[in-house]
Amino acid sequence: MTEVTRKLAEFAANLKFADLPVEVVERSKLLFADLSGIIVRAQPLDSTISMKSGLRDLGLNTGTTKVMGDSECWTPQAAAMIAGAAAHSLDFDDTHAQAMLHPGAPVVPAILAAAQMVDATTRDVLVAMVAGYEVMIRVAFGVNPIAHSERGHHLTATTGVFGAAAAVGSILKLTPDQMMNAFGTALSEAAGTGQFAINGAWTKRYHVGSAAAAGLTAAVLARNGYTGAAQAFEGKEGFFNVYSPAPNPEKSVAGLGEVWEILQSGIKPYPCCRGIHAPLDAVFNIMSAQKIDPDQIASVNVGMAARSVYVVGEPQDRRRNPKNVVDCQFSTHLCLATALITGELGWDSYEPALKSPAIYALMQKINVGPDAECEANFPEAFSAVVEIKTDTGETYRDFVYAPQGEPSTMPSKQELAQKFYLLARPVLGEVGAEDLWQNIQNMDGENSIQSVLKQADDACDRSE
Repeated sequence: MTEVTRKLAEFAANLKFADLPVEVVERSKLLFADLSGIIVRAQPLDSTISMKSGLRDLGLNTGTTKVMGDSECWTPQAAAMIAGAAAHSLDFDDTHAQAMLHPGAPVVPAILAAAQMVDATTRDVLVAMVAGYEVMIRVAFGVNPIAHSERGHHLTATTGVFGAAAAVGSILKLTPDQMMNAFGTALSEAAGTGQFAINGAWTKRYHVGSAAAAGLTAAVLARNGYTGAAQAFEGKEGFFNVYSPAPNPEKSVAGLGEVWEILQSGIKPYPCCRGIHAPLDAVFNIMSAQKIDPDQIASVNVGMAARSVYVVGEPQDRRRNPKNVVDCQFSTHLCLATALITGELGWDSYEPALKSPAIYALMQKINVGPDAECEANFPEAFSAVVEIKTDTGETYRDFVYAPQGEPSTMPSKQELAQKFYLLARPVLGEVGAEDLWQNIQNMDGENSIQSVLKQADDACDRSE
């Protein structure tokens, strides 16, 4: 038996800042900045407002823990839940293609809540990020992400609770035995399915907030002597065997501490499901080379891997008729029609797109189906091929092996800053966004986490 639980626990509990290669530290700061901008921008969203209202009804606004972009105080669990849901609300958060998940959304919010509990340093936060990312991604490898997701599980939620527990355990300086107990308790909270797609529900956002809060709870309980199930991952009724028909435990610990999976995390240029990114890249490639009149488009055919077709292409009638923003984030048809007509796709594109007769009409001409070459590349790469035919007989075609923002096409620091400011300025203002960005760049120093949170909080107060 591969002792996955103990090995991952020892790794997460023993990881130190001195163990991190320079490139891992720098990537962690960029990922933290990316998530921070998203969390801030999602504070005014209807789903965030609704969640906060419900948490107030539960009396969870009585603590001292802050959420970026929000001046209100919460209990640590509530803060983790709000920030976790916010981090995933725009569908703009970082991804790991091979693991088929978003590692930052449950991990960073759990860290931010725990760091305030013990006034952790920003170096502690970076170490905890790496511990959480590595554990979460590797647990996904062990459960076999394709087999797991095809059962209907939402990987960011089901594995995210373990990443959050590992990250918080790192902040709280848990021993390896305590970390194993945290994993054993987190096992009871591993949940989240794809049923949200039926009606475009906010449940997907809740999944991730719940994972962040549950991981925090599991680690805090472990710190206080609460025992969790042994062999949480590899046991007969552990995560791998119960949640997957074809687990691969050995893969979860292969290269542990030597191969840094956080470096394989990608950053999104578009606020939609990662499966739509390669088709969008292809459309923009075609548009940069050819002037296409949207009124003269006869058809748009999109090929991708079968799993991507299932998630963002079918049923076609549903994808051609999105009813809300969540629907938009999973509609290849709406995203491509919006790009073709407006020349862009950003967070503020969705509400106007839902009301546009021209975009609706073009969606009806878009078809999505499986492609053999894309299938062969999946999940190493989320490839896509797009073919546009016009009423005048022209055909334009482009194939994208992997979308922009993957490790091989990682945005520059300047490009990431542009995304951050675009998201943060509407909430924090010009000065507040600049202060937050600069403080994140200094996180590899021995600063209190309050130095980062205070900038976001003060800026939010100034903008109110």
